[in-house]
Amino acid sequence: MAICARIARHGLIAAECDALLGGVPDDDGVADVERSHGVERAAFAQTTLTVLAEAESLTRLIDAVAGNAFDAERFQIDVHDPANRLGLDSSDVASRLADVIDHGPDLRNPVHRFMVVATAHRVRFGAVDGVTDARYRQHESKPWTTSSSLDPRFSRGLVNLVPEARSILDPCCGAGSIVLEAASLGLGAVGVDWKNAMAGMTRENLAHFGYADRPDVAVHRSDARDIDVRADAVVTDLPYGHAIERDDESVRAILRRCASLAPAGVFVAQHDISDWLIEAGHEVLAVHTVVKRRGFTRHVHVTRC
Repeated sequence: MAICARIARHGLIAAECDALLGGVPDDDGVADVERSHGVERAAFAQTTLTVLAEAESLTRLIDAVAGNAFDAERFQIDVHDPANRLGLDSSDVASRLADVIDHGPDLRNPVHRFMVVATAHRVRFGAVDGVTDARYRQHESKPWTTSSSLDPRFSRGLVNLVPEARSILDPCCGAGSIVLEAASLGLGAVGVDWKNAMAGMTRENLAHFGYADRPDVAVHRSDARDIDVRADAVVTDLPYGHAIERDDESVRAILRRCASLAPAGVFVAQHDISDWLIEAGHEVLAVHTVVKRRGFTRHVHVTRC
């Protein structure tokens, strides 16, 4: 089981959880998943749990936990009940479970962490076996950014849509948000931008966090329509719709070029450009929408070639 962030109209959350863990969260942010390995790199998936007991009500769950033998030395119990289905404060729920566990709690330095999760039909008790390291947060302090830069969490989520990729190419890297996240995950990361200023920002951002000296990390000043850099996946925020000197045909040419550079892709645009991608030689596997403030919507296209 996984617990994910709950952000309204944010399709990237479910897409990332499914790609990394093999499950889609419900409205409470709870997902039945196939695996826990991978949550440490997640942007929106936060915790994975091994279910130890479940029941139709808290009272029955307490009985099930009381009759269940498991290692619980120096434990802590958290509660995930965003809809307040249990009708109790989290501290009350945790105390009731703690009373039937034959070990003492340790809220300052716990050895074991447990969680009570309330969903529409069941209440579950699980042992925490994985948490996100949230390392993307360090990139919030990058030296350079622009008004159109993606935030680190969003960028990390995009890279996580292609979890099997060992190398990432961003042909429209701007100040390098996506390149930073790929590099921080230990992936090969190449950024390309046609503006010297943008390529320079990306280089300085990479250097600031100690990624620039790696042989598999590079930044090129080049036109994305002409590059010849191979990678396992292209992940990019396209210049479509931004106030820059690019027309639609230029973006279509970038898509055509990317089809020959990587077998997988994640393309962000302000509109659904599935037709453009198909015309350029990509197979569109999914389109996820993320609605931002004032009705602005990003469309995240996942493709393969």
